[in-house]
Amino acid sequence: MTKAELRRKYKAKRAALSKQEYTRRNENIFAHFRRYFPITQPTTVHCYLSSEEKREASTDLIIIYLLEQPQVQVVVSRSQSDGTLTHYRFTHRTNLEINQWGIREPSASETLVTVQELDQILVPLLISDESGFRVGYGKGYYDRFLPQCRSDAVKIGLSLEPPISRITDIDQYDIPLDYLITPAEVFSY
Repeated sequence: MTKAELRRKYKAKRAALSKQEYTRRNENIFAHFRRYFPITQPTTVHCYLSSEEKREASTDLIIIYLLEQPQVQVVVSRSQSDGTLTHYRFTHRTNLEINQWGIREPSASETLVTVQELDQILVPLLISDESGFRVGYGKGYYDRFLPQCRSDAVKIGLSLEPPISRITDIDQYDIPLDYLITPAEVFSY
């Protein structure tokens, strides 16, 4: 299926999830993250701020856990009108605003972080395939962001669904994930 077809299909699947099933899947993703990605050294982790309303794979439990780790710096993004992201240090005291898409993001007055400082990137997606390619939301923010990251930065997708066999319209701009965490298991690419 194409990205556009997959976007429609998986948005509908998410919308049909009960609150209990949505919560269960997110708890399983968090448990896998803690088990398979232990923090053993100073690390800078880029997280997206998930939207429960949009039924995104939640980063809430992951962020709470990361903020408890003294050797971790958490980073979140703010979208820019030119289709790029700027990145800011995130703490319990970070001021958040709601952007035009209803997404929480840090105030522009917070502490900036460069892309080169990022060690791990938690990547939002609707669905991915067995080769690690993802279908995002169609705005291209992560398609522009991921190529800027260091080659050794670990890209971890969070998905409420298992991967499909193949996305048919992958192109040269698509960057594959290194790992995919689903409620049932973790995939390595």
